[in-house]
Amino acid sequence: MDVATRIRHGYSLTPARFCMWLASLVMAAILVAPNAIQAETAFNRHRIFIVSSYDRDYLWSQSTHRGVVAAMRQHGYLESTEQAESFAAADYLESPRVVLKKSWMNTKRYNSTKDIATATLRIVKEIEDFHPDLVLLGDDNAANYIGNQLLDTDIPVVFWGINGLPLKYGLIDSMERPGHNITGVWQTGYYRESLELLHRLVPMAKTFAVLACDSVTARPKVKQIVALANSGNLPLTLSAVVQTNSYEEFRKRTLELAESVDAFFVLNHDTLRNGQGDHVDMLDVGRWYLTNIRKPEASHEDQFVREGMLLAANDSGYNQGYAAFEMAHKILAHGYSPALMRPESPPRGPYMVNRRRAEMLGIDLKGKMEFIDEIVEQALALGR
Repeated sequence: MDVATRIRHGYSLTPARFCMWLASLVMAAILVAPNAIQAETAFNRHRIFIVSSYDRDYLWSQSTHRGVVAAMRQHGYLESTEQAESFAAADYLESPRVVLKKSWMNTKRYNSTKDIATATLRIVKEIEDFHPDLVLLGDDNAANYIGNQLLDTDIPVVFWGINGLPLKYGLIDSMERPGHNITGVWQTGYYRESLELLHRLVPMAKTFAVLACDSVTARPKVKQIVALANSGNLPLTLSAVVQTNSYEEFRKRTLELAESVDAFFVLNHDTLRNGQGDHVDMLDVGRWYLTNIRKPEASHEDQFVREGMLLAANDSGYNQGYAAFEMAHKILAHGYSPALMRPESPPRGPYMVNRRRAEMLGIDLKGKMEFIDEIVEQALALGR
């Protein structure tokens, strides 16, 4: 009989009976508390599913992953470097605050319509089985194909790495007010800044050509550079654009242009295929280029400078991943609505120069460090 019932029926609680009743409540609380704490901890653990458009060996994917896990550590979702390394290796992690799962589309190697449809169906099923509280979508293909499957569902979605304005995939109504369950981070593309850095290092350079594969990643970047050139906003004159997925044509046109232009802008070169139709690894393309071309080149992301290209005003993958999880944290921890969160473009990363490439080209960096933020010593493409 509970206390209220006892009082209603005139049941008197003697001091002894009161002490026995109180002791029973305390004992019950002690027995229940661990289960209650465990249930509360489990209840508060957020389930986050991450989709990458690419693969774990792709340098950009590694950079964005570092940004995501750095933000997770900053906000307490991950507790140690060991946890971050474990998640990078295994694509699954449980911590006291989060359950993480990652899946890869691998669309650099497998980018046919059939390949992308197969990857989309597989990953959507994985998401359904995982029951996430939030989904992070890395780069254009994940944002487009997976994002449109999740549009207007109950799952909040945050993307990163969309090249150019994210309006193009129909995921948001406007930049000011997305209007749905999806928002995220997009790449501005610091192409003019990269060419300005090249001009400071090599003042005699007057003309340049763009080298790119023909991919969903490269196409908007080529358009942006051409638009900047047509508006007269570049320090060098654009002479030609090479945009192909044929490795043979890429090499042939690059060698021809090396005879006439002063510099190159090397964009993505990761969907090239050889004469047998086999995918050619980005670093193998880079090794051929660095070995055979003796002209300075600009790029736009740190991955290419680490590959061995001369320089970049870094449109940082780390900043993309970090900013995306900052938005995710606001949604999960503070109840923000993606429908009201304006898509962001994080600030530019450092001005980067590859010392090994500079030495190959006979460019002396002495006296030029005042406008260089970071020197890269490695050239991953030449190390293979």
